Amino acid sequence: MRLGRRAYLRTLNDEQLVLIYKEQQWPDCIDEIYKRYGHLVYGVQLKYTKQIMDAEDLTMDCFEKLPKLILKHDIDFFKGWLYAVARNLALSFLRKNKSNQICELDEQATHSTIEESTFDIEGQLNILEWAIPQLKSHQKTCIVLFYIEQLSYEQIMVKTGYSFNEVKSYVQNGKRNLKLLMEQKQSYEGK
Repeated sequence: MRLGRRAYLRTLNDEQLVLIYKEQQWPDCIDEIYKRYGHLVYGVQLKYTKQIMDAEDLTMDCFEKLPKLILKHDIDFFKGWLYAVARNLALSFLRKNKSNQICELDEQATHSTIEESTFDIEGQLNILEWAIPQLKSHQKTCIVLFYIEQLSYEQIMVKTGYSFNEVKSYVQNGKRNLKLLMEQKQSYEGK
């Protein structure tokens, strides 16, 4: 029995779904992404704008832009990439429409000063997508599970069989190595 297109797309992981969209450009792929992550994008928009109407508008705007962005970028870790796209869209909106609210942004989410938050997030994300596969396999696994899939140390322990100290070490060392790799890549591309 042949699955319908939508049922088939539901069986794919995010990266497979993106590849199918790049090859076939089926609108159903974007619909499936919306079903999976519409709430995440809306949550990001609401977190930054603090306004329901703005968050709803920006969520729709994000999903309208998504087809072109997917075709334009190489995406290894879709959920993290989508989060960055949504955040970049919210920051751009705030800069254009509510510059006084930028000062109220959550420090933990931006990890930077206001000036640093305006840098090219897409460029940084491309470097990050390049750097993650460069890590040692244990570090890469733990970094992806912790930061991209947002699993806790305990969940990573169950999924991988690593001890708590191993998970902690792999995440910390992976984070440090990612920073070094990204700095090296930026330095090389800056020349």
